[in-house]
Amino acid sequence: MVEVASTEAGQASAKPVPLGPVQVVTTAWEEGERNVKPLARTDLLTVLLHHWEKGGEVALHHHTDGDATWIVLEGEVTFYGEDDVVLAHAEAHQAVVVPRNTMYWFENSGDNPLAMFRVSARVGGQSGKDDRVYHSRG
Repeated sequence: MVEVASTEAGQASAKPVPLGPVQVVTTAWEEGERNVKPLARTDLLTVLLHHWEKGGEVALHHHTDGDATWIVLEGEVTFYGEDDVVLAHAEAHQAVVVPRNTMYWFENSGDNPLAMFRVSARVGGQSGKDDRVYHSRG
């Protein structure tokens, strides 16, 4: 929706109308929470907090409708692709960009807990369905 507003020069310009509210969310990890904590979601953007003492998302999969950036806050992570080929290794203060249609899985590859944000942008918008496609790990 767009409202028409006037400018100083007397010309009409389009005034944008927000599609949702501005949000403040907590990024604190609470004991007993699941490994993946949803933080924010709009029709195009999703922000998740992942926390893994051990393990990770160990099923090989890809996403069809979204690119993602994984921002490591604590610990270290290794991303693997098809045939368990290492795609990336990242530590605190590093990020990994995973374009859509990239087959991957990841695990906590350090001795300490892994905490990282997953920020993803959907190409087709929020469809309400999971866009993951799973594959066998050879």
